[in-house]
Amino acid sequence: MSTKENKSTELKKTSQNKEETDPYYKEKAQNHAEMVSWIASAEKELADLRLRKTLLEDDFTELLKEYRRLIVTDAAISTVAKTSLLAYLTYELLKPLNDATLKQTDSYNVWEAKYFSIKYQLTDKRDLALSFQMNVIDTRFESKFMSLFLLDLQEMSVTVDERQVLELIRLWYSEKIFSRNQLTLINYDLNRLLANFKQLGFTVSASLLDNTRALSVDLESDFPLETNILDDIFITAMDATEYDFDKIGQRYYQVKLNQEQNVYIQSKKNRTHLFIDSNNRRRSILDFFTHYPFFVPLIVRE
Repeated sequence: MSTKENKSTELKKTSQNKEETDPYYKEKAQNHAEMVSWIASAEKELADLRLRKTLLEDDFTELLKEYRRLIVTDAAISTVAKTSLLAYLTYELLKPLNDATLKQTDSYNVWEAKYFSIKYQLTDKRDLALSFQMNVIDTRFESKFMSLFLLDLQEMSVTVDERQVLELIRLWYSEKIFSRNQLTLINYDLNRLLANFKQLGFTVSASLLDNTRALSVDLESDFPLETNILDDIFITAMDATEYDFDKIGQRYYQVKLNQEQNVYIQSKKNRTHLFIDSNNRRRSILDFFTHYPFFVPLIVRE
């Protein structure tokens, strides 16, 4: 390296050292760093605002795409954007209830409808769980949220928790938390939601709740077949001209109902087995038991 080049290099180093120690240049560098940080924050906030604007404009199909892109992958988005996306998507799922009093509550993930409240939650697998808290007929009672529907928004499938469906029957019949008429209306609205899920492209698994299918179902209770309950069913059947009661085997009985529906009752291993055949009449288990409540004690105890 020539003498001239050495001097040039030394001058640059000297100038650089002065800038590093000069308060003016130090402040200038700090201001530059702050400006870069502010720009990055502003760009991030602007991107978030654009996302939230897009979500406001999206229909269910587009919201579903955003759910898969952002929620399923656990993308880094703001809490506001995430809660907005879930709220907009859930509204589309609950849309049939908007003809009554569907509205958001003070809790960000709870909607309120005419006969129940609905809470939505993400599972560890990023499925959407819908839980329902039924309105009570007496404020002395309190109902809890029941997880009824699990929606897989990747496979587009809906699973119904049938244990909770039977729990609804117990709460009505034994706990008397809500009336028979309420249960009928609850059944109607829940089935409107199932119909909406299907219309949106979900496959809904067969369940005791579905009123679009005929009942041909085996039920097993944890309780033994008690004589007094069987006697009450016999008396009810004999008092009604459209019903009949037959013993068709050892601890095995057939109850013939109207519209050629049949219920078979059997005692096995100290448990009660029930087979319900609605003769191709489409109805849910809730609809069946509210019409024939004298069968409920076979599967529910106070």
